[in-house]
Amino acid sequence: MEKMNYTVLLHKQLTGELAPGEQAVLDGWLTSNAAHPAMAEDIKKVWIWSQSKVSGWEPDVDGGLQKLRKRIDEDGKSKTDKRPMIFSLLKYAAAAIVLFSLGYFVNGVAQVEQNWQVAQTGKNEIKTISLADGSEVTLNEGTHFDFPDVFDANNRVVKIDGEGFFKIAHDEDRPFSIEMDQGTIRVLGTSFNIVNEAEANTITISVATGKVAFTPKGSSQVLILEAHDKIIYNADNQQYRQVIDVSPNDWSWKTKELVFQNTRLQEVIPAIEKHFGIRLSLDNAELADCRNLTATFTDVSKMDVLSALKLTVGVDIKKAKSPDTFVLFGGECE
Repeated sequence: MEKMNYTVLLHKQLTGELAPGEQAVLDGWLTSNAAHPAMAEDIKKVWIWSQSKVSGWEPDVDGGLQKLRKRIDEDGKSKTDKRPMIFSLLKYAAAAIVLFSLGYFVNGVAQVEQNWQVAQTGKNEIKTISLADGSEVTLNEGTHFDFPDVFDANNRVVKIDGEGFFKIAHDEDRPFSIEMDQGTIRVLGTSFNIVNEAEANTITISVATGKVAFTPKGSSQVLILEAHDKIIYNADNQQYRQVIDVSPNDWSWKTKELVFQNTRLQEVIPAIEKHFGIRLSLDNAELADCRNLTATFTDVSKMDVLSALKLTVGVDIKKAKSPDTFVLFGGECE
Protein backbone atom coordinates (compact mmCIF):
# COMPACT_ATOMS: atom_id res chain seq x y z
CA MET A 1 0.00 0.00 0.00
CA GLU A 2 2.80 2.42 0.98
CA LYS A 3 4.82 1.63 -2.14
CA MET A 4 1.89 2.30 -4.44
CA ASN A 5 1.32 5.69 -2.78
CA TYR A 6 4.87 7.00 -3.04
CA THR A 7 5.27 5.71 -6.61
CA VAL A 8 2.28 7.77 -7.70
CA LEU A 9 3.56 10.82 -5.84
CA LEU A 10 7.01 10.53 -7.43
CA HIS A 11 5.44 10.30 -10.89
CA LYS A 12 3.32 13.40 -10.20
CA GLN A 13 6.41 15.24 -8.95
CA LEU A 14 8.29 14.45 -12.17
CA THR A 15 5.38 15.63 -14.31
CA GLY A 16 4.79 18.81 -12.29
CA GLU A 17 1.34 17.70 -11.07
CA LEU A 18 2.15 17.32 -7.37
CA ALA A 19 -0.14 19.36 -5.08
CA PRO A 20 1.35 21.13 -2.00
CA GLY A 21 -0.32 18.70 0.38
CA GLU A 22 0.96 15.71 -1.60
CA GLN A 23 4.50 17.18 -1.52
CA ALA A 24 4.35 17.13 2.27
CA VAL A 25 3.27 13.46 2.23
CA LEU A 26 6.13 12.58 -0.16
CA ASP A 27 8.72 14.49 1.92
CA GLY A 28 7.55 12.63 5.02
CA TRP A 29 7.99 9.28 3.29
CA LEU A 30 11.48 10.18 1.98
CA THR A 31 12.71 11.08 5.48
CA SER A 32 10.99 8.19 7.28
CA ASN A 33 13.55 5.58 6.16
CA ALA A 34 17.20 5.86 5.08
CA ALA A 35 16.55 3.51 2.14
CA HIS A 36 13.67 5.53 0.67
CA PRO A 37 15.76 8.21 -1.16
CA ALA A 38 17.65 5.50 -3.07
CA MET A 39 14.41 3.76 -4.00
CA ALA A 40 13.00 7.08 -5.20
CA GLU A 41 16.09 7.67 -7.33
CA ASP A 42 15.71 4.27 -9.01
CA ILE A 43 12.09 5.00 -9.85
CA LYS A 44 13.02 8.40 -11.30
CA LYS A 45 15.69 6.80 -13.50
CA VAL A 46 13.16 4.37 -14.94
CA TRP A 47 10.75 7.22 -15.66
CA ILE A 48 13.46 9.34 -17.32
CA TRP A 49 14.49 6.38 -19.48
CA SER A 50 10.87 5.87 -20.54
CA GLN A 51 10.63 9.47 -21.73
CA SER A 52 13.41 8.90 -24.25
CA LYS A 53 11.19 6.45 -26.15
CA VAL A 54 8.96 7.42 -29.04
CA SER A 55 5.85 9.36 -27.94
CA GLY A 56 2.81 7.14 -27.75
CA TRP A 57 4.88 3.98 -27.13
CA GLU A 58 3.07 1.39 -25.01
CA PRO A 59 4.74 -1.70 -23.55
CA ASP A 60 3.45 -5.01 -24.91
CA VAL A 61 3.43 -6.91 -21.64
CA ASP A 62 1.43 -9.88 -23.01
CA GLY A 63 3.73 -10.19 -26.00
CA GLY A 64 6.77 -9.94 -23.76
CA LEU A 65 5.52 -12.76 -21.57
CA GLN A 66 4.86 -14.97 -24.60
CA LYS A 67 8.40 -14.36 -25.81
CA LEU A 68 9.66 -15.14 -22.34
CA ARG A 69 7.88 -18.52 -22.32
CA LYS A 70 9.19 -19.34 -25.79
CA ARG A 71 12.75 -18.45 -24.80
CA ILE A 72 12.48 -20.58 -21.65
CA ASP A 73 11.36 -23.54 -23.77
CA GLU A 74 14.24 -23.01 -26.20
CA ASP A 75 16.76 -22.70 -23.39
CA GLY A 76 15.41 -25.91 -21.84
CA LYS A 77 15.83 -27.85 -25.10
CA SER A 78 19.21 -26.52 -26.17
CA LYS A 79 21.11 -26.39 -22.87
CA THR A 80 21.92 -29.09 -20.37
CA ASP A 81 23.38 -26.72 -17.81
CA LYS A 82 20.51 -25.47 -15.66
CA ARG A 83 22.33 -22.42 -14.28
CA PRO A 84 22.27 -20.41 -17.56
CA MET A 85 18.57 -21.21 -17.90
CA ILE A 86 17.91 -19.88 -14.39
CA PHE A 87 19.87 -16.69 -15.10
CA SER A 88 18.02 -16.31 -18.41
CA LEU A 89 14.71 -16.70 -16.61
CA LEU A 90 15.67 -14.06 -14.06
CA LYS A 91 16.83 -11.72 -16.82
CA TYR A 92 13.58 -11.91 -18.75
CA ALA A 93 11.46 -11.79 -15.61
CA ALA A 94 13.26 -8.58 -14.66
CA ALA A 95 12.61 -7.23 -18.15
CA ALA A 96 8.91 -8.03 -17.82
CA ILE A 97 8.80 -6.18 -14.50
CA VAL A 98 10.48 -3.14 -16.07
CA LEU A 99 7.97 -3.21 -18.94
CA PHE A 100 5.10 -3.31 -16.48
CA SER A 101 6.60 -0.42 -14.51
CA LEU A 102 7.01 1.66 -17.64
CA GLY A 103 3.43 0.95 -18.61
CA TYR A 104 2.40 2.24 -15.20
CA PHE A 105 4.40 5.47 -15.55
CA VAL A 106 3.68 6.25 -19.20
CA ASN A 107 -0.03 5.48 -19.18
CA GLY A 108 -0.86 6.40 -15.58
CA VAL A 109 -3.39 3.60 -15.31
CA ALA A 110 -2.62 2.46 -11.77
CA GLN A 111 -4.92 3.47 -8.93
CA VAL A 112 -3.75 4.59 -5.52
CA GLU A 113 -4.67 2.41 -2.58
CA GLN A 114 -5.84 4.97 -0.07
CA ASN A 115 -5.34 5.09 3.68
CA TRP A 116 -8.42 6.75 5.17
CA GLN A 117 -8.03 9.18 8.05
CA VAL A 118 -10.68 10.30 10.57
CA ALA A 119 -11.01 13.76 12.11
CA GLN A 120 -13.53 14.52 14.87
CA THR A 121 -14.41 17.61 16.86
CA GLY A 122 -15.84 17.76 20.36
CA LYS A 123 -18.11 20.32 22.00
CA ASN A 124 -17.02 23.94 21.32
CA GLU A 125 -14.14 22.65 19.17
CA ILE A 126 -13.37 23.90 15.64
CA LYS A 127 -10.67 22.23 13.58
CA THR A 128 -9.19 22.89 10.10
CA ILE A 129 -7.97 19.96 7.99
CA SER A 130 -5.58 20.40 5.03
CA LEU A 131 -6.15 17.78 2.34
CA ALA A 132 -3.57 16.27 -0.01
CA ASP A 133 -4.76 18.34 -3.00
CA GLY A 134 -4.44 21.68 -1.19
CA SER A 135 -8.13 21.92 -0.25
CA GLU A 136 -9.11 22.99 3.27
CA VAL A 137 -12.03 21.82 5.39
CA THR A 138 -12.98 23.58 8.63
CA LEU A 139 -15.07 21.39 10.93
CA ASN A 140 -17.62 22.78 13.39
CA GLU A 141 -18.20 21.16 16.78
CA GLY A 142 -19.55 17.61 16.93
CA THR A 143 -18.45 16.69 13.41
CA HIS A 144 -17.05 13.40 12.01
CA PHE A 145 -14.95 13.70 8.83
CA ASP A 146 -13.36 10.88 6.76
CA PHE A 147 -10.69 11.64 4.14
CA PRO A 148 -7.86 9.78 2.34
CA ASP A 149 -4.19 10.58 2.83
CA VAL A 150 -3.75 10.71 -0.97
CA PHE A 151 -6.43 11.15 -3.65
CA ASP A 152 -6.43 8.84 -6.67
CA ALA A 153 -5.82 9.93 -10.25
CA ASN A 154 -9.47 10.32 -11.30
CA ASN A 155 -11.42 11.81 -8.40
CA ARG A 156 -11.35 13.17 -4.86
CA VAL A 157 -13.85 11.70 -2.40
CA VAL A 158 -14.47 12.49 1.29
CA LYS A 159 -17.31 11.87 3.80
CA ILE A 160 -18.82 14.07 6.50
CA ASP A 161 -21.36 13.81 9.31
CA GLY A 162 -21.91 17.17 10.97
CA GLU A 163 -21.01 20.65 9.75
CA GLY A 164 -18.04 21.81 7.71
CA PHE A 165 -16.91 24.71 5.53
CA PHE A 166 -15.14 23.49 2.40
CA LYS A 167 -12.62 25.49 0.37
CA ILE A 168 -11.83 23.24 -2.60
CA ALA A 169 -8.71 23.52 -4.75
CA HIS A 170 -9.64 23.62 -8.45
CA ASP A 171 -8.72 20.49 -10.40
CA GLU A 172 -10.66 20.07 -13.64
CA ASP A 173 -9.43 16.49 -14.14
CA ARG A 174 -10.38 15.32 -10.64
CA PRO A 175 -13.83 16.38 -9.40
CA PHE A 176 -14.27 16.65 -5.65
CA SER A 177 -17.15 14.64 -4.12
CA ILE A 178 -18.62 14.64 -0.60
CA GLU A 179 -20.59 11.51 0.22
CA MET A 180 -23.36 11.55 2.84
CA ASP A 181 -26.31 9.36 3.78
CA GLN A 182 -28.68 11.82 2.08
CA GLY A 183 -26.75 12.13 -1.19
CA THR A 184 -23.56 13.33 -2.88
CA ILE A 185 -22.15 16.81 -3.51
CA ARG A 186 -19.85 17.19 -6.53
CA VAL A 187 -17.62 20.23 -7.18
CA LEU A 188 -14.50 21.28 -9.11
CA GLY A 189 -13.28 24.31 -7.15
CA THR A 190 -15.43 26.42 -4.84
CA SER A 191 -16.26 27.23 -1.20
CA PHE A 192 -19.43 26.27 0.64
CA ASN A 193 -20.90 25.23 3.97
CA ILE A 194 -22.58 21.87 4.72
CA VAL A 195 -24.76 20.96 7.68
CA ASN A 196 -25.46 17.21 7.70
CA GLU A 197 -27.98 16.53 10.48
CA ALA A 198 -28.22 12.76 10.87
CA GLU A 199 -31.03 12.78 13.44
CA ALA A 200 -33.27 15.00 11.32
CA ASN A 201 -32.04 13.27 8.13
CA THR A 202 -31.57 16.66 6.49
CA ILE A 203 -28.72 18.42 4.74
CA THR A 204 -28.24 22.17 4.28
CA ILE A 205 -25.86 23.44 1.60
CA SER A 206 -24.89 27.13 1.45
CA VAL A 207 -22.59 28.19 -1.42
CA ALA A 208 -20.15 31.06 -0.85
CA THR A 209 -18.29 30.95 -4.20
CA GLY A 210 -18.35 28.86 -7.38
CA LYS A 211 -20.91 26.16 -8.13
CA VAL A 212 -21.85 22.75 -6.69
CA ALA A 213 -24.14 19.92 -7.77
CA PHE A 214 -26.14 17.91 -5.24
CA THR A 215 -27.62 14.52 -6.15
CA PRO A 216 -30.04 13.08 -3.54
CA LYS A 217 -29.43 9.42 -2.72
CA GLY A 218 -31.49 7.09 -4.92
CA SER A 219 -32.43 9.92 -7.30
CA SER A 220 -31.30 10.90 -10.79
CA GLN A 221 -32.19 14.54 -10.15
CA VAL A 222 -29.23 16.92 -9.92
CA LEU A 223 -29.68 20.20 -8.03
CA ILE A 224 -27.28 22.94 -9.17
CA LEU A 225 -26.34 25.66 -6.68
CA GLU A 226 -24.31 28.76 -7.50
CA ALA A 227 -22.78 31.44 -5.27
CA HIS A 228 -25.28 32.80 -2.69
CA ASP A 229 -27.65 29.83 -3.21
CA LYS A 230 -28.82 27.57 -0.39
CA ILE A 231 -30.95 24.44 -0.20
CA ILE A 232 -32.38 22.51 2.74
CA TYR A 233 -33.06 18.90 1.73
CA ASN A 234 -35.12 16.43 3.78
CA ALA A 235 -34.29 12.83 2.88
CA ASP A 236 -37.37 11.43 4.65
CA ASN A 237 -39.87 13.05 2.28
CA GLN A 238 -37.32 13.80 -0.50
CA GLN A 239 -38.37 17.46 -0.49
CA TYR A 240 -36.13 20.51 -0.58
CA ARG A 241 -36.43 24.25 -0.05
CA GLN A 242 -34.20 26.64 -2.00
CA VAL A 243 -33.05 30.05 -0.76
CA ILE A 244 -31.52 32.76 -2.96
CA ASP A 245 -29.02 35.34 -1.68
CA VAL A 246 -27.82 33.28 1.26
CA SER A 247 -26.41 35.13 4.26
CA PRO A 248 -22.73 34.71 5.27
CA ASN A 249 -24.10 34.15 8.78
CA ASP A 250 -24.59 30.53 7.72
CA TRP A 251 -20.89 30.03 8.42
CA SER A 252 -20.50 32.64 11.18
CA TRP A 253 -19.23 29.82 13.42
CA LYS A 254 -16.10 29.85 11.22
CA THR A 255 -15.68 33.62 10.67
CA LYS A 256 -16.67 34.56 14.26
CA GLU A 257 -18.79 37.32 12.75
CA LEU A 258 -22.53 38.06 12.53
CA VAL A 259 -23.63 40.65 9.98
CA PHE A 260 -27.15 42.10 9.77
CA GLN A 261 -28.11 44.75 7.23
CA ASN A 262 -31.68 45.93 7.78
CA THR A 263 -32.50 42.27 8.53
CA ARG A 264 -35.92 41.22 9.76
CA LEU A 265 -36.07 39.87 13.30
CA GLN A 266 -37.41 36.53 12.05
CA GLU A 267 -34.06 36.02 10.26
CA VAL A 268 -31.94 37.55 13.01
CA ILE A 269 -33.16 35.17 15.71
CA PRO A 270 -32.23 31.82 14.02
CA ALA A 271 -28.81 33.22 13.04
CA ILE A 272 -28.08 34.14 16.66
CA GLU A 273 -29.43 30.81 17.90
CA LYS A 274 -27.16 28.80 15.59
CA HIS A 275 -24.09 30.96 16.24
CA PHE A 276 -24.25 30.64 20.03
CA GLY A 277 -26.10 27.33 20.38
CA ILE A 278 -28.95 28.92 22.33
CA ARG A 279 -32.73 29.22 21.96
CA LEU A 280 -34.60 32.54 21.69
CA SER A 281 -38.35 32.68 22.22
CA LEU A 282 -40.18 35.75 20.85
CA ASP A 283 -43.14 36.56 23.10
CA ASN A 284 -44.64 39.13 20.70
CA ALA A 285 -44.80 37.26 17.38
CA GLU A 286 -45.74 40.46 15.48
CA LEU A 287 -42.20 41.79 15.97
CA ALA A 288 -40.79 39.07 13.72
CA ASP A 289 -41.90 40.90 10.57
CA CYS A 290 -41.98 44.52 11.65
CA ARG A 291 -38.61 45.06 13.38
CA ASN A 292 -35.27 45.07 11.58
CA LEU A 293 -31.67 45.05 12.78
CA THR A 294 -28.53 46.63 11.29
CA ALA A 295 -25.36 45.65 13.14
CA THR A 296 -22.06 43.75 12.86
CA PHE A 297 -20.85 41.58 15.73
CA THR A 298 -17.27 40.30 15.64
CA ASP A 299 -16.04 37.76 18.20
CA VAL A 300 -18.50 38.89 20.90
CA SER A 301 -20.39 37.02 23.63
CA LYS A 302 -24.05 36.05 23.48
CA MET A 303 -24.85 38.53 26.26
CA ASP A 304 -23.33 41.37 24.17
CA VAL A 305 -25.61 40.44 21.24
CA LEU A 306 -28.70 40.10 23.46
CA SER A 307 -27.97 43.51 25.01
CA ALA A 308 -27.74 45.01 21.53
CA LEU A 309 -31.12 43.50 20.66
CA LYS A 310 -32.61 45.02 23.77
CA LEU A 311 -31.39 48.50 22.80
CA THR A 312 -31.95 48.47 19.03
CA VAL A 313 -35.10 46.39 18.67
CA GLY A 314 -36.76 47.62 21.85
CA VAL A 315 -37.40 44.34 23.69
CA ASP A 316 -36.77 43.10 27.19
CA ILE A 317 -34.91 39.83 27.71
CA LYS A 318 -35.09 37.34 30.52
CA LYS A 319 -33.59 33.90 31.00
CA ALA A 320 -36.06 31.00 30.87
CA LYS A 321 -35.98 27.90 33.07
CA SER A 322 -34.74 25.72 30.22
CA PRO A 323 -30.94 25.72 29.77
CA ASP A 324 -29.56 28.27 27.27
CA THR A 325 -33.06 29.63 26.55
CA PHE A 326 -34.02 33.32 26.59
CA VAL A 327 -37.38 35.03 26.14
CA LEU A 328 -37.72 38.29 24.19
CA PHE A 329 -40.84 40.11 25.33
CA GLY A 330 -42.43 43.55 25.01
CA GLY A 331 -41.85 45.89 22.07
CA GLU A 332 -44.24 47.29 19.52
CA CYS A 333 -44.42 47.55 15.74
CA GLU A 334 -43.71 51.08 14.57
